[in-house]
Amino acid sequence: MAKQSFAEHHLEEALRGAVAEADGDEDLSRRLRAEARLRLIGMSDEELWELAKLTASPKKPAELVYEESKRWIEEHKATISEWINDLQRVVLEGER
Repeated sequence: MAKQSFAEHHLEEALRGAVAEADGDEDLSRRLRAEARLRLIGMSDEELWELAKLTASPKKPAELVYEESKRWIEEHKATISEWINDLQRVVLEGER
């Protein structure tokens, strides 16, 4: 079995977050969303391009997905500390 790529792992975790949210598991959903955002910000250009190709569609080509992702990352880098704090809070609450 081939090793799962970083981008495929990111998509799988995002899907788990959506399922957790739909199931009403707010803690798991918050944790997975925070982790997904942190992974996205930490992606290399190559990983981001791979993710864009995996999520592209006829209406939204990979180039557009990639550029939108780059803009989103730049806009949200300032909030990374909030996401880390949210992730820590959820993890610590889950350990009790």
